[in-house]
Amino acid sequence: MNGAMPRPSLSLIIITRDNARTLRRCLDSADFVDEKFLIDNGSGDETLAIAKAAGCHITVTEDFPGFSAQKQRALDQVTSEWVLALDADEWIETPLKTEMLAALESPGDAVAFDMPRHSSFCGRLLRHGDWGRDRVVRLIRRDRAHYDNALVHDRIHVDGRIGALKSPLLHEAVFDLDHALWRMNLYSTMTALERYRAGRTTSLPSALGHGFWMFLRNYILRGGFRDGPEGLLQALTAGEGSFYRYAKLSLMNRRNQQPPIGRTLPEPFQPARSSSPNSAGSYSGDHKGSA
Repeated sequence: MNGAMPRPSLSLIIITRDNARTLRRCLDSADFVDEKFLIDNGSGDETLAIAKAAGCHITVTEDFPGFSAQKQRALDQVTSEWVLALDADEWIETPLKTEMLAALESPGDAVAFDMPRHSSFCGRLLRHGDWGRDRVVRLIRRDRAHYDNALVHDRIHVDGRIGALKSPLLHEAVFDLDHALWRMNLYSTMTALERYRAGRTTSLPSALGHGFWMFLRNYILRGGFRDGPEGLLQALTAGEGSFYRYAKLSLMNRRNQQPPIGRTLPEPFQPARSSSPNSAGSYSGDHKGSA
């Protein structure tokens, strides 16, 4: 026998709604975890069948309090020492798997690890613009991390040092332009609501400025033009999404609109229902371009 310490226990957590298009690939890529916990928000496609076949512990919720709170529900079910928190449209390839296992065996004083994330837009991996700088925390010590109550971004807070992995996590962020437009509308509404609840104010001229700056930063300053037509389309939808976040907030300010009461996300903010596994009506927890 050698004196090597056993690898710490590891669980996968994931939240879903109508993610049949990408879920199997995600779950198959996490074949090195000890348990899988999935929180579903009423999927109408094959999501639950895929999760059951993969051996997930499944919980179905009627409400959707936001991406962070939904992931915290999953984290609360875990008893393992470490947690791998993936979105349904992300997956791990061999180099990152190898790095993750090595990090678990010798984490040092790190209580979490982040890694670069390479995201695709309409089938092309984007290596420039805002997406080219993306890093995400996905491997965490269960007792040293928690999510907040943000509606849109799944903001994870870590108590301790975050180590850095080099190999990328892969992410099928946007399937096609219909999906891009659906995401833009959903997340701009959710972000505007979140900012309204926090007492934020803005104006239509400010919305125009934010939209123009988002496009300029993505496409010119950070080199999105180097990603070809898909780089242009991503920069345009990012700029338009930023404009609508502030435009919707401006209308809420002007009308003194009261936000929905309670933690449950109202139906207009829920993903569109569809029986097709390739539809735009699915969500994952982490989203870019919140300027």
